[in-house]
Order: sequence, then structure tokens, then C-alpha cells
Amino acid sequence: MMMVAEKEFYWRKEINRQNNLEFFVLGYRDEVSDYRNLEAWISPSHGSNLCRFTAVGKNIIDFDPELLLKSDFTGTPVLYPTPNRVRNGMFRFQGKTYSQVKRGVMIFEHGLVHNEPWDFELPKLKSNSISLKTWINFEKTSALFEAFPFTHRLTLEFNLSKKGMGVTYTIKNKGDQVIPFGFGLHPYFRKLSRDDATYVELPANYVMDYTSDCLPTGRLIEVAGTLFDLRQKMNIGALDLDHVFTGVADGKYAQIFYDSLGIRVRLVTSSDFSHMVLYSPRGANYFCLENQTCSTDAHNLSDREFKAQSGLKFVLPGKTHTGCVAYEILIEE
Repeated sequence: MMMVAEKEFYWRKEINRQNNLEFFVLGYRDEVSDYRNLEAWISPSHGSNLCRFTAVGKNIIDFDPELLLKSDFTGTPVLYPTPNRVRNGMFRFQGKTYSQVKRGVMIFEHGLVHNEPWDFELPKLKSNSISLKTWINFEKTSALFEAFPFTHRLTLEFNLSKKGMGVTYTIKNKGDQVIPFGFGLHPYFRKLSRDDATYVELPANYVMDYTSDCLPTGRLIEVAGTLFDLRQKMNIGALDLDHVFTGVADGKYAQIFYDSLGIRVRLVTSSDFSHMVLYSPRGANYFCLENQTCSTDAHNLSDREFKAQSGLKFVLPGKTHTGCVAYEILIEE
């Protein structure tokens, strides 16, 4: 294990010999109170996954090593370029059908990059934070290009500050085609205050109607007066959802309340994150609040003329697009 530190911020490399997993650990050490310490574990070799985020001595986001090796259902999978489900593993764009076949396997959900190795630079210490940059290329020689044939690079920058953990994504279009994309993060938050004292608040005005196989119809349903109205904080134990929400006013953000710990997690995003999924399986020790730039099955929804509802985003040839999500920790005094 190696470690580099400067005042409050530090980084180190951790290797789990049993599972052959490698992590860069970014940390903040508060000079006054250990309660305000923060730490983030990131694995570039396994999908650039933010596997663990620790605050107030608790793993708020956490992972299962075996699941990380076998699937994407742990830590914080990166959802790109097709967040969540895609109808029949295929989508249409500009009159052409694209099959998401990667190394001979049809991909039906969670996109293409969550189980791929990413390139990276060593972490960088800054005056008020510490960062790690990772990236993955879609090139003609790669399996990714076979499933999504647009020449470009997706870059993530993880930045740990005193406020919390920020993730900035950048798409650089290196080709001559418009790139239609969706980006999302799928954090597995722990119910640290149990079902009865862990709350969520999701200030969305609409929930998306969906079919029996959890694909959106394009119809938006107003949440007012329904069980989907989470504009005031709701006990997570009362919810059993796997739904897409949209219609969040500017300056409003989803929040998680851990009442027994006296903290909130605020999910602050750039304006391109127009949709959010709440996955809260009853009886599980986790739940997911997933910031997304688009709906589930966004490409097909847009192709069916539900363009605004889909939230599908685009990058023109030679251009870049960037956005960010931050998990801010607020300690109740």
C-alpha cells in the first residue's frame, strides 16, 4: 500500500489480494473532528466504480466484492450510453437500428461501461480537494464501438472536498456523427438508520408511466395526491418502488435523511440531469437514488416522438459535453 498526503487530503492505493481488486482511496481528514472525515474508494479496473463513500464513520455507499467481480449491482455503477433498460437490447436513432451486442452478448440494461476496465491518472492533490481522473474510449477496434459505433471518449473526474464527493463526466466527440447519449450514476445507499429512520425526499412533479416490463410509455403522471409524491421527506421503509421521476425545479435536489446519525446527503447536479430513478426494494438493506440525464429507454422513446419526455442528450461532432453529480454531506448541528 502506498500513501500520499498533504494537510487534510490524502490518497492511497488498496489491493484486495483475495479478490484481486484494486482501489484508489481518496480521503479528507478533518483537523478538528473525526466525525467530519470523508473517504471514497474507486476502482478504475472495474467500471470506474465509486465502490464506497464513507462519512461520519459509516459507509453510506458500499459494495460487495463478489458482486463487483460478477455484475454491476453494487457500489456506484456508471450507466452509459443507455441508462437502465433498453427495449430488446436495441434502439433507433435517425432511422437506423443499433443492437447493443458486446462481445457477442446482447446488453439489455445499465449500458456498456460499468464492467469494463478504464484508463486513469494518479490522483492529484489540490488546495481544497483531491481528484482522480479516469476515461474510456469508444474506438473502431473496441467491443464498445461494436455496440455503440460513435468515436468518442468518456471521462470521469472524481473530486473529494470537505463538502463531499463530486463526479464530473465529459464526453468528447472525436467523430463525424452526432452522439445520442444518456448518462447516469447508480449508487447503492445503505439504510444506515434502518427502515424506520431513513428518509428520502425527491422534489419531482412527475413520475413516468411504464409497461409491465418496466419500460416507459411516454406518459407523465403528476405525483400530487399519489403514493409517488416524495416532495416531502418519506420513510424509505414505506416505499417499494422502481420508477423514473422527472420535472424537478431548478435549485431543488433529492436528499437522504439519516435521522439517527444526524446527517443529510444532498444529491446536487448540473441542469442536464433531468431524470431520477428511485429503486427501493422492500426488505433490502439498501436503496438507490439514480441521477440520470434521460429516461429509461431514452433513445427509443425519443424515436417514438416523446423527445422531451425522453431527455435524450446529444454531442455534435468535434464538441464536448460535461455535467456533474455531487453527494454532499450535511451534518445537523
